[in-house]
Amino acid sequence: MAGRKTVLPNVLQTRLVGSDADIAYLLSQIKVTSDPAKRGALHLRMGKSLIKNGAFQRGRTHLEEARELTPDTPELLRSLGLALFRDGQISEGLRLYDKGRWQLPRFDKFRRDYTFPLWRGQPVRGRRLLVWAEQGIGDQIMQARVLQKLVRAGAEVTVECDPRLIPLFQRATPKVTCVSQTVPLVPALQMGNFDFQTSMLSAWRWIDAPVTGPASIKADPVLVKKYRAAWAKLDPLRPDLRNIGISWHSNAKATGAARSIPLSDLIPLAKTAGAKARFHNLQYGETDPQAISKAFGAALMTDTGTDPLVDLNRAAAQIKALDLVITIDNATAHLAGALGVQTWVFLPKASEYRWGRDPDVTALYPSVRLFRADDLTRWSGAILDLVDALEAW
Repeated sequence: MAGRKTVLPNVLQTRLVGSDADIAYLLSQIKVTSDPAKRGALHLRMGKSLIKNGAFQRGRTHLEEARELTPDTPELLRSLGLALFRDGQISEGLRLYDKGRWQLPRFDKFRRDYTFPLWRGQPVRGRRLLVWAEQGIGDQIMQARVLQKLVRAGAEVTVECDPRLIPLFQRATPKVTCVSQTVPLVPALQMGNFDFQTSMLSAWRWIDAPVTGPASIKADPVLVKKYRAAWAKLDPLRPDLRNIGISWHSNAKATGAARSIPLSDLIPLAKTAGAKARFHNLQYGETDPQAISKAFGAALMTDTGTDPLVDLNRAAAQIKALDLVITIDNATAHLAGALGVQTWVFLPKASEYRWGRDPDVTALYPSVRLFRADDLTRWSGAILDLVDALEAW
């Protein structure tokens, strides 16, 4: 077979996503490979490549093909589970996701190896349940909606989470005991008397309608009032001035670059709003107020006393005080969505599983509107759509 050139049929060539050479190569190899294990591996790689390029349905089809050939491959189970979640098959998707991911070494850092039995949907009324958070701040906010449902089911819930989220969780669900998550395991919890343990996301498998329900966080109402009062004093003759927060960058190692938007690309927002709005910097991390205002093309207010990397309680209050939040897919999107603030989220074409496939809305947060990019490398279409929405708003 050395030197043989495989010519793809025109129908396959026209259906390639973008100019991804990897997809073209995989299509050619699937055609000539008969060994089930190798063919399954090719379908898995093909499915992941297509999903990475935003071709979600075609990607899932190849993952299903791989499952027929190599049904127990951990990476396949993880990937197919996320594809099912994206399509609304949440319980089955998470079942496959858990079955696969906990066999993969890269997930060892998320596992909390307490000795208590894993919760597998048994009745929890009157039982003590240890629920541990996993992954980033946005993930924990999204996943935490399960806590109130567990409390309503009669469980005595202790949640181990990022300490910055404790006041927000405690305010929303006072009956939950919150403990700061540490590495290694929390000694007091290790010695506790819990009936079951579960990760917050895994708990979604065992409850009805996991994406719906009450808010997982609540802002400090006193701080919210202080923010609004302070902004009103800035221009007392303009009480109708809208306050809009923006966030444009993600530091996530694997997907942050694809989700981030250069601030200068958002200049049309400043031009559209003109003198009718005041813009607030919600970007976490160090930012130079003068530099970002120049890049944005308008004054971008920065509250130097608010840094989400340090104090989420204050950041949540600032967001709750706003009229509108415009953000990329980062922790700000989850904070604003969970707080019920009107939020517009820019999503890349290859958006994450959690946002589903609907072009405009998400079941996760009723107050969120989605603006999806239709190109892998350019945001222009989504930005134009959002500018039109902003003008109408």
